Amino acid sequence: MDAAELEWIGWTTPITTSLGAAVAASDFGGATVACRQHILADTIPIFTPFVEAGARVRLAPCNPDSTDDRTVAHLRSIGVEVQARSGMSVGEMEESLAWLVSEPSDALCDMGGDLIAAAAAAGHRPTGALEATTTGLHRLDGLELPFPVLDWNGIALKNLIHNRHHVGVETWPAFTSITGLALYGREVVVVGFGPVGQGVAARARDLGAVVTVVDLDPVRLVQARHDGCRVAEMSTALRTASVVVTATGFDGVLGEQQLSQVAEGAILVNVGHSDREIDVDWLDRHPITPIRRHLDRYEIDGGPVYLLNRGSLVNLATGLGIAAPQLFDPFAAVMLLGLDAILSGQADNLPNGLQPYPQHLEARIARALASGTT
Repeated sequence: MDAAELEWIGWTTPITTSLGAAVAASDFGGATVACRQHILADTIPIFTPFVEAGARVRLAPCNPDSTDDRTVAHLRSIGVEVQARSGMSVGEMEESLAWLVSEPSDALCDMGGDLIAAAAAAGHRPTGALEATTTGLHRLDGLELPFPVLDWNGIALKNLIHNRHHVGVETWPAFTSITGLALYGREVVVVGFGPVGQGVAARARDLGAVVTVVDLDPVRLVQARHDGCRVAEMSTALRTASVVVTATGFDGVLGEQQLSQVAEGAILVNVGHSDREIDVDWLDRHPITPIRRHLDRYEIDGGPVYLLNRGSLVNLATGLGIAAPQLFDPFAAVMLLGLDAILSGQADNLPNGLQPYPQHLEARIARALASGTT
């Protein structure tokens, strides 16, 4: 990346860039930060200040299909230790996680809970950690964590803004970019009607789709009806769906039983953090034809079913030209300030286990967002 492009990234992420200047002036020499997350251009303003402050930063991907290789190259050029590339295999993902936990760190930043769980199992005792996803909270539930973990998935700012709006805003341009299809008149089934599913469904309706919601929570089904969506049991919804979108945070939501019921020609999409909400391993046991980048056709009982981005988050599929780092700016700032708080001792007196993300840090970011900084 040249200077002009880096300047543009800084201009489109003003909150993180501004807060990062103070972090860069800190003295974090001798400290180590280990992170497992999506590696896109919006991560550059997060990690550059810690490198400038003297910290050692080690980075691995949380998802095989949300790594931008140009971002990896730039981060390596400024001294970040990165073990990642776009399209890593399952084995390579496991190796990168093992590499990340092969030595202790002072602060962890995780998306999906795997790094935190592995570090705890290895006996590491960082000062603190950050977790960003519903999937990660599911994976950490019930574990005895020997260090504090700041949950920023649960902050109001992320639920009200990123989960509810931003994922949906980016999902459907990605869908159209990959498939060449519009949504007008298509039957879209959204599985999971939490904040992410709500935003995805709302944007689909805006674009002309007929939306059906599947959820185990009857209250959410009532909410879906009030939002103008149909509701149905999974098996009923799948039989007529043109597009099926998973948004639950759980593995195996569409397993063998469900995939066997999907309508011929249906397009399968995931926007939840886990790249196994759709059982890609089961699909891979069937004849597969790559159609174009991020689009594969499977023959199931003689009929075609299509999968986008290998089951990984379609809104973060690389190389589509639709990414908007500005949308993630306040949440990059959440990570920046959270890591800064851990390294500067603000988490020293917190009890072990999951803890709420500091409200005063969220409020600081929200004030900048509300003032129109972005």
